[in-house]
Amino acid sequence: MILTSSITTVTVFTDRASVTRTGQAELEAGEHTLIFDDLPGIDENSIQVNGAGKATLGNVKFQTAYEDVPEVDKQAVLDEKQKLEDQRQDMEDAISRLGKEKNFLENISTKITTPTEESDKTELDSDKWLKIMTFYSQKLEGIDKEIRKIERSKRDINDQITKLNWQLQQSGVKNRKIKNQVAVTLTVSAPGNVVLYLTYIAFGVSWVPVYDLRVVTENKQMRISYNARINQTTGEDWLDSELKLSTARPQIAGYQPELSPWRVNIYSPYPPPVMSMPRAKKMDLSTKETSVAYGGGGYTDEQEEVAFAGIPAIEAINAVAETGSTAVVFSIAGKHTIKADNSDHQVSILIEDFSAHFQYSTVPKLSQFAYLKAKVTNETDFPFLAGEANVFLDNHFVATTRLQTIAPTEEFWTYLGVDESFKIEHKFLKKYEKKETQLFTKNRKVLVYEYQIKIKSHKKTQEEIVVWDQLPISGNEQIKVQLLEPTYKENTDALKKNELEYLEWFYKIKAGEEILIPFKFTVEYPQDVQVTGLQ
Repeated sequence: MILTSSITTVTVFTDRASVTRTGQAELEAGEHTLIFDDLPGIDENSIQVNGAGKATLGNVKFQTAYEDVPEVDKQAVLDEKQKLEDQRQDMEDAISRLGKEKNFLENISTKITTPTEESDKTELDSDKWLKIMTFYSQKLEGIDKEIRKIERSKRDINDQITKLNWQLQQSGVKNRKIKNQVAVTLTVSAPGNVVLYLTYIAFGVSWVPVYDLRVVTENKQMRISYNARINQTTGEDWLDSELKLSTARPQIAGYQPELSPWRVNIYSPYPPPVMSMPRAKKMDLSTKETSVAYGGGGYTDEQEEVAFAGIPAIEAINAVAETGSTAVVFSIAGKHTIKADNSDHQVSILIEDFSAHFQYSTVPKLSQFAYLKAKVTNETDFPFLAGEANVFLDNHFVATTRLQTIAPTEEFWTYLGVDESFKIEHKFLKKYEKKETQLFTKNRKVLVYEYQIKIKSHKKTQEEIVVWDQLPISGNEQIKVQLLEPTYKENTDALKKNELEYLEWFYKIKAGEEILIPFKFTVEYPQDVQVTGLQ
């Protein structure tokens, strides 16, 4: 008997999903075989069956069946293929137009920002250059995103055309479709309703965390929208199903691997193997034990919850429950439909407001921008998994960043993009050779490097800012590097230096304040050697 069933619960892992189908039937007393039909490609070893009703579970068997498939309507396939090819051509035209627009913007940007002899020097100040470059950078970033979006859609179109080409090759040929089935044998003790839950592992599934970070600078708040992006190509659509997301990785054993003795010996060849035919295993069905046993994966717990009140649970003979490695499971509110077409389906895990501590950070040697970052404590019971994040600052999209894995109660920093309210300059002042008159330094060369870092705040409030620079690291005992300015003896709250010779200044810069940071050091080495890495 073919059992009508539907997918009721799906637990999605990082590379697979545990799918639970539910079916029910009115059965007379006696022995029955119920078949879950037309299943996708599944892991046979993951099959579990449970249920409710006055019945005893017997044999559970995975099997294949065949059915004739109607001949392909060749003209309909050709029409669909032409439609997809037209869409693909539209996408290629759009990509070409965007490429030309990108080249145009790059040429205009180069022309505007490249001074000539006829240029009015008053039109080439740094503020205007920065605004122009920021504008073109944002426009080019938007074009690149649009091109990537179209390319992804184009790949989907190509996949569909490939499938249609295969159908055209099969046109006019009578085909047979292979179906996967699970047959369940039951012994019903009294007439009534029997409910069966079939759980199996399907592949071709993935989910990744994605975040929206919405920052309100006025009240120092960050709203984190914690979402999941799910894709699946299992071969069956999940329609109005309960959805769970798990951080478990079932492909990894939940127990520590054991060492085995490491032996060495003198090699001697093995004797040739003796071939023998395996004997069939005798199965005694009179004991009512399941002759083919499936399950024990420990992926789901919904079988323990009988959804039909008043129906006793089926007795599962010799059932064994095993628990794998610990993990977090997110139960997503509501019912969800996710089709097996590899399209993105986004669901919400959590939306929460957090207090944030803001600080600016800059590396003037590498970038003339100040980057805003926020320190937040995860005060929820949810771990934040590593993933991409879109940053919105006062309701404006400003950047993309990435969160690392963050445990509950853990404190973390995250970058929130560039704030152009700071004007930052890194000036190279001069480089010269210092003449030494002492006898023991006569054959040594001493180069002096002088820089100046200037930071101007156009903020209306006092802000914290951290400034980074670095000293060269000597790779030879003959090369000596000495910091002259600023004066450094040991780490303080205002100035720190680490083992990589990175310098870190900390300031609380007032509204409208300008800070000048002198940076000066020497590099000393023998006159007769050539030093690499110096500028």
